[in-house]
Amino acid sequence: MMGENNFLLGAIGAVLLGMAVAQWRRPGDGGTVAAPADISDVFAGWGEPDQSPNVLESVLVFADPGTWGSSAVPVDVAGANAAAFLRMIRFSEGTDGQDGYRTLFGGALFDSYADHPRIYVPFRNTSSSAAGAYQILYRTFQGLQSKLGTAGFSPEVQDAMALELIRERGALNDVYAGRVQQAISKVSKVWASLPGAGYNQPERQLSALLSAYADAGGNLEQA
Repeated sequence: MMGENNFLLGAIGAVLLGMAVAQWRRPGDGGTVAAPADISDVFAGWGEPDQSPNVLESVLVFADPGTWGSSAVPVDVAGANAAAFLRMIRFSEGTDGQDGYRTLFGGALFDSYADHPRIYVPFRNTSSSAAGAYQILYRTFQGLQSKLGTAGFSPEVQDAMALELIRERGALNDVYAGRVQQAISKVSKVWASLPGAGYNQPERQLSALLSAYADAGGNLEQA
């Protein structure tokens, strides 16, 4: 029994060490590891929800080619619908104003697009690193930066990351086709302001989101 306990403690320690190293890793620079500015930065984001899907969710998305296969929607329509859906998310998150792309959680602004600001804003009994037009968490940013090969945190990068978060949840073809309600349902765990998110934060009404989508030039799928 003692040996089993020691093995379990060792395994837990290895996982914690791996998580710490993952926080230090700077994706996009060839995989080199850079120490954080403050050791507290390594642990600050552990209480945050993960905006990316877990393994089971990813498997379920992959099992349905309709969620990730080529879209039959004309390119111009798909592009307009995607732009409108992103605008709708910004409306929902309260970042649709002039400074939305440099907005921190809580409304303060960050100064540079050179990198994710990595600022943890106190919230209830935890803190949030959400930043930018789509309130992307720092840990989410790290994974997306490595996956997409992007640099910095410019508005263009933020848009690309938001679309990838939508794709990861199997909702991108819904967005292209104008199946807005279905897309919102699939990505509700990514953005706390969406209906059904369930993060004990204020959620927008579906009717308000549909209006924002239409105002942004989006087209609803015609049955």
